[in-house]
Amino acid sequence: MKNRFAILHFIFLFLFFSCSGSSEEETVTEENYLREFRFEVVDSVMVDALEVLVALDYDQESDRFLLKKQREGKVYVVDSKGEILQTADLGGEGPNQVGVFTDGQFLGSNGYVFKDFSPTMDFHQYDFDFQKVKVHTGAAVGINALVINFYRQTFDALTINGEPYLLGEEINAYDAGEINGNKIGAAFYERATTGFLLNLNQDSIQRINLFTEDWKPRREKIWVGNSLPSIASDSKTKSAFVLPTKGNQLSFFKVSPSGLEFQNSIELIHPSREDAEINADQDDLTYPGFDNVRNLGEYQLVSFNTAIPEDVLNGIKAKAGENYYSDPEFTEAMDLYRNPKYILIKNGKQVGVINEDPQEGTINLGLPDGTVLVKAADGEIERDYNLFYKMKVVEK
Repeated sequence: MKNRFAILHFIFLFLFFSCSGSSEEETVTEENYLREFRFEVVDSVMVDALEVLVALDYDQESDRFLLKKQREGKVYVVDSKGEILQTADLGGEGPNQVGVFTDGQFLGSNGYVFKDFSPTMDFHQYDFDFQKVKVHTGAAVGINALVINFYRQTFDALTINGEPYLLGEEINAYDAGEINGNKIGAAFYERATTGFLLNLNQDSIQRINLFTEDWKPRREKIWVGNSLPSIASDSKTKSAFVLPTKGNQLSFFKVSPSGLEFQNSIELIHPSREDAEINADQDDLTYPGFDNVRNLGEYQLVSFNTAIPEDVLNGIKAKAGENYYSDPEFTEAMDLYRNPKYILIKNGKQVGVINEDPQEGTINLGLPDGTVLVKAADGEIERDYNLFYKMKVVEK
């Protein structure tokens, strides 16, 4: 990696001095990629509710947030100051309820949509009075795994040519018995269509392979594990961003009614990932795998956690056995080695890195004005658990 950076420096210094008309934006160096940024508070939202809430979505046109009681089905619509405008209890098995869910979005001028936990992961469409309009069959074909992450959404709502669409990822969208990478190897990357584009008016779904042909394990036919990609989109530009867990690649697409049109890919660089090598048998904790890409309007924010050294994890497993997850030494290792890092993208290029989480709490949402919404960490004041900070990225 260091040799590659040296070559990059040579090439671009040569171009810079050879072409006197070159602009600063055309000069790419390691320093450009690794400029350090940080998060800075610019505003806050306090919601006067007794329940612990998380943010599901933000609608820029109406300046409203869609929130949810963290472990139950009550949802809130609040304005940018935190004033509660509407509430509805959608958790349950009633005809106007969703059941169990963690994902939800504003649906433009059509109301709201929520994704349930069911064998097909269906989408429940509501009007603005929280009356159910329709249930759309989801992309799942069975249950391979259930992942609950209160601070991550698996789909976005888009309007394309005046029609409402959902674009997202679904880890249960393939038959794990038939499409099993441990049996078929790298052919998995040709067959596992874990992306989807759902036309809500036509109730039709397109299944999309999110492993691009230029992603190294697919291109070289090397099995490195499932490495299921995450996806985010920009409703304004009709762009999508696809990020496999392993490797170093972020890919860019245009979104249209016919699906995703590949544009290009870039290599992501961070010092904490320099020596990372991927293989199919490694424990995920020993690899700095990407876990999310968020759209912030002019920016995209890629996140990952640093790795636990393999010898450290193996030592804990050998001592603690199958229940090593509950061993205090494992908790200490997680705190010591698994640290959040971020890579910042702008105009299709890496422009910097952020080497720590916001001290104020946990990133909840990316917002279209280039900021993030951060859920406040537990504090001494009782209502702190419903405090959200709006933060921008600034250079250190």
